[in-house]
Amino acid sequence: MTAGVETAAIVVDCLEYSKPSRKRFLEWRDGHVGCVHVTVAVWETARETLSVLGQWNDLFAENADLIAPARTAAEIREVVASGRTAVVFGFQNTAPFEDDIRLVQVFHDLGVRIVQLTYNTQNSIAAGCWENDDAGLSTHVGRQFVKELNEAGMLIDLSHCSERTCLDTIEFSQGPVAITHANPLEFVGTNVELSRRPKSSTVLRELTSAGGVVGLSPYVRMLKNGVKTTEQEFVDMISWTVERFGVEHVALGTDFYTGYDIEAVKWWRMGRWGRESPVPIDESTPVVEWPTWFQSPAAFPTLVETMMQSGFTSADLDLVLGGNWLHLFEQVFDHRSA
Repeated sequence: MTAGVETAAIVVDCLEYSKPSRKRFLEWRDGHVGCVHVTVAVWETARETLSVLGQWNDLFAENADLIAPARTAAEIREVVASGRTAVVFGFQNTAPFEDDIRLVQVFHDLGVRIVQLTYNTQNSIAAGCWENDDAGLSTHVGRQFVKELNEAGMLIDLSHCSERTCLDTIEFSQGPVAITHANPLEFVGTNVELSRRPKSSTVLRELTSAGGVVGLSPYVRMLKNGVKTTEQEFVDMISWTVERFGVEHVALGTDFYTGYDIEAVKWWRMGRWGRESPVPIDESTPVVEWPTWFQSPAAFPTLVETMMQSGFTSADLDLVLGGNWLHLFEQVFDHRSA
């Protein structure tokens, strides 16, 4: 680590969605990031997602000195030991499955390891956080897909799901699940810009009691003081969450993204299904802003330093920076690794 910080922890960022490029991979190296869970699909069809995976194959070949794919916790550690960043594929929606349960195993075979059940809206599997009528996890389609994901060894993500979907899935899942990138509602309050995205203490309590992990994010639209949030205030949120839900269940998922224009935002907000975004898009403002202290993943070392100054021990850092994710990955990914 730079800035005078030395830690043996493997840093795992459990959600990024930047437009992939060598510049981004160099930021991972500069930030000593050992593993990144990258989004490869939101509204994409199965065929479109295959093309995205093909593009990543090209990126791995062209940047073999910086990145490599990983499908198990052991592979993540091997890549980190080689001085590179391990890349784990994930979906932020179940759209690529096209309601075909057999595609779960197909995409598992192609390296996808993390799957969010829904991206903000209702689908045949579950309700998203934008829905006013919270139907939760579908009794038939949803439960069958959760069972299939469990059996395939894919980690279920609930970050953009509704309250009831979260609770239903935590209860029904045969193994622990995750919230890879969201903040605690009780800490950030209801006045954040994306007020439906933070998770209630009820959800976090049930998640962590069942062995799950929550990844906290410096995304300004989910921070109490928005873009003015200081690094210390972010670390205070980490401390608050650790105190309430246990250091073994708290980690990081920055939700960091950059390199896109307004058309990408429109795609994320409404895919092909809408002519107008349910959440207004102000085209006069930047596509995304990040706090001054986290302009890219290269800033991880200073965050670690602030955590150490705030009382996090080496053992705490090992868990929060990446150990908790690696333990969860071992439980879920390696379930079918053989």
